[in-house]
Amino acid sequence: MDVMFWVWLGIIVVTAILEFATMDTTSIWFTAGAFIPFILSAIGGISWIIQVVLFVALSCLFIVLLRPLAKKYLLKGLNHKTNAEAFIGRQYKLLTAYDGENLGSIKINGVVWSAVANEPLEKDTQVKVVKIDGNKLVVEKVEKEG
Repeated sequence: MDVMFWVWLGIIVVTAILEFATMDTTSIWFTAGAFIPFILSAIGGISWIIQVVLFVALSCLFIVLLRPLAKKYLLKGLNHKTNAEAFIGRQYKLLTAYDGENLGSIKINGVVWSAVANEPLEKDTQVKVVKIDGNKLVVEKVEKEG
């Protein structure tokens, strides 16, 4: 076997492992780009320069044409929440009142967050986080049942 056979096999294995480790849909295109040069090196008689040019061209083509489609359709169901987005839907008690001019505040995991609402809220009011707007939590009053 030609030395390039082992080079392409190594590139395929390493980039495939990187892809499975990161799931970023980046290194898989190098895996695919190395597949044709791998086959050509196994057949023999093809210059290593042509193999490298083909690898670079195919990898670039796959990245430009297929990566956006893969990200759009294959990764669309994945949940990419930030840590702060985990607060949405949860209930907390206001540390300080919100009156429209002065921001309210909520302490979550030892961090004090600014809070805003569409109505004035008193200190110690039970609120639910409905969304995050920049560095402020948008909250609404939780109505007591019963």
